[in-house]
Amino acid sequence: MPSLWIATTTLWKSFSAESLGESASNAAEVPRLLPASGFKTIEANQQVEEGELPDYRVDRFYPVRLGEVFQDRYQVIAKLGFGSSSTIWLARDLKQVDHQYVALKVYVHTSLVHRELPCYQHMARHMADSLHQGRGNIRRFIESFEVTGPDGKHIILVFEAAQMSLRDMKVVFRPNGFDEDRLHVHHGNMLLGIYDSNLLRKLEKMEFTSPVPRKPVSSTRTIYLSRLMLPKGGPMLLSDFGEARIGPGPHGGDIMPLEYRAPETLLYVGWSYPVDIWSVGLTAWDLLNPKRLFTARDDDGDLYDAAHLAQLIAALGPPPPEFLAKNPERRADFWDEQGEWLGLAPIPDHRTMEALETQLEDKSGFLQFMRRALTWLPEKRATAKELLQDPWLTGEKAY
Repeated sequence: MPSLWIATTTLWKSFSAESLGESASNAAEVPRLLPASGFKTIEANQQVEEGELPDYRVDRFYPVRLGEVFQDRYQVIAKLGFGSSSTIWLARDLKQVDHQYVALKVYVHTSLVHRELPCYQHMARHMADSLHQGRGNIRRFIESFEVTGPDGKHIILVFEAAQMSLRDMKVVFRPNGFDEDRLHVHHGNMLLGIYDSNLLRKLEKMEFTSPVPRKPVSSTRTIYLSRLMLPKGGPMLLSDFGEARIGPGPHGGDIMPLEYRAPETLLYVGWSYPVDIWSVGLTAWDLLNPKRLFTARDDDGDLYDAAHLAQLIAALGPPPPEFLAKNPERRADFWDEQGEWLGLAPIPDHRTMEALETQLEDKSGFLQFMRRALTWLPEKRATAKELLQDPWLTGEKAY
């Protein structure tokens, strides 16, 4: 069976004049005039894109405009996505040879801590002379700069252009999950790269022939809808290191999307590399299955830690005493001194891994893989190397 990690060992293929199918040119391009009409206008009372975020504040975001040029170099031609701390845009490099496409990540001006740029700088020092084949699966960082908006200063990071994240790809194109034997592909932090820039050229042409719908917010601010494109084959890229930490730690504080949080983060104890193994397990689950293993919500849809822990108990069994001993004060919020669940949320009897896994004809190997990745005790989780050698990934059928 092809491995979940096949794509993460595919070397990144950089753009070249030959691969672009056009001759190299050092001449700077003149910015293109994008259409000022012919698009659908979204009503003011309709919330779209970042405007739908629960903590959205319009003044936090830089008012990027289609056609805008940054640094006299990068012309914005399409919106690719958004998050609570940034918006992502496709831009054309007007100065570089072949005028390649890049992605601009425009941060909100209210970010208190910027970890992504230092993380890329740290990795650059280690990757400069590295021959490790996985180095090509780190999204290539190009440069950063700062712009001043109407409400503050914004950091902009420039990356190689890519397609969508696996999370978005599943939501839009594969809602029932990927096939087990086609897993060439953390969900939101894994991007499908690009071998052929013609994909992006088509995206640019679409803005001229069918301008994207948009919502005017003010005379100087517009919320654009993100462009979608049917994904094609490409290298797997790790991206979005905004919450990354350098070194083994232990580190503290909340990390990971709520549903992805490992048990040690819920118990408020220091965490290290094993949280990534937990994420690998849940990523594998989410790619294969239409229903998430953990939602962190009860049957009424209410989101809280007790509901999350109750789901962990349903899937993994009760936590061992050694785990609860890591933080007795936090343990007392949910368990008694004998380690019995206090019942702040009911333990759902229908959320075992066996019950929720509905896609595979033979689920035994996959569930064994999951139980190696998802354990209460972080020190009991398999290492990355051990998971790569797991029979479910290697296809040895030795389970």
